Amino acid sequence: MSSGLLRRLGEQLGLFDDAPAGSAGAGAARRQVWLGGQRLPYELTRARRRSIGFAVGPEGLRVRAPRWVSVADIEAALGARADWILRQLQVQQQRRHQQELLRIQWGEGAELPYLGRMLRLVRGVDAQQALEREALLHLPLPEAATEAQWRDLTQAWLQAQARVHFTERLAHYAAKLGVAPPRLRLSSAKGRWGSASSSGVVSLNWRLMHFSPVLIDYVVAHEVAHLREMNHGPDFWALVSTLQPGYESAREALKRAQLPGF
Repeated sequence: MSSGLLRRLGEQLGLFDDAPAGSAGAGAARRQVWLGGQRLPYELTRARRRSIGFAVGPEGLRVRAPRWVSVADIEAALGARADWILRQLQVQQQRRHQQELLRIQWGEGAELPYLGRMLRLVRGVDAQQALEREALLHLPLPEAATEAQWRDLTQAWLQAQARVHFTERLAHYAAKLGVAPPRLRLSSAKGRWGSASSSGVVSLNWRLMHFSPVLIDYVVAHEVAHLREMNHGPDFWALVSTLQPGYESAREALKRAQLPGF
């Protein structure tokens, strides 16, 4: 990778700001290391651990190291993994680009995926409440509605639809498993589609409503199976297969799925 490209990636990820050392997280220090012929800022945190650990995320390169390890040794370890670090920078840049492409411009005519198909937002002049009809979502908004109003009303509608849809699918799979329908909690957790507790509560991310019903069903079946098996062992996956035969294709599709930006 050329130094110029690395520099651009760093700038896009906010790695080359001139923030003072005190702007880093609590107990962390901002430093710089030469990687790929370019100075790369990183955040160093001293911790009670036995080895050096590092990660590249949207916030940049972060390093956690034992107190007794010298900075020279830390940066030698970073140099040994320079190829991996630079690849992760590229991944972060690609993700950022994808998010920008998927970002919704809220307003009349905006489109977003809903149950695997596209739904266009329109202002419902006579509508008293949000109404979906013929691939259009009519929203009771004034002519001068702001982007925030379009977004908030659309998300409120999506969450209401999610509660109805998820409740029905939870009841369906609970009946197949022979258990009582679990209590539903809507979630907006980033990076997690669902979870199940031993107390019988299933949390499902309302943003699943952007995906096709078969992908939603995979997540629901997955969490219902946890009501019997609170693990990911062979017995658990056997239950998932019973609830949704051929779930593997849905699981792989969900891993590749991209959400619109909010």
